[in-house]
Amino acid sequence: MFTWRGAMILGISFVAAGVVYLLVQGSGETLDRAGATMLIVLGAAMAFTFTILLRGSRGL
Repeated sequence: MFTWRGAMILGISFVAAGVVYLLVQGSGETLDRAGATMLIVLGAAMAFTFTILLRGSRGL
């Protein structure tokens, strides 16, 4: 069963993966800022949405 804390951990893990992905690339011409930004935004959106859904619904 999913909990809202689990949803937060899932979202934070995507944010952390995006930050690590950005930092590992170094500072070159081929820096992929769009991919890292999308991972970070995906993690924040997932954490926010799933937390609101799971805390608001008593049936889950």
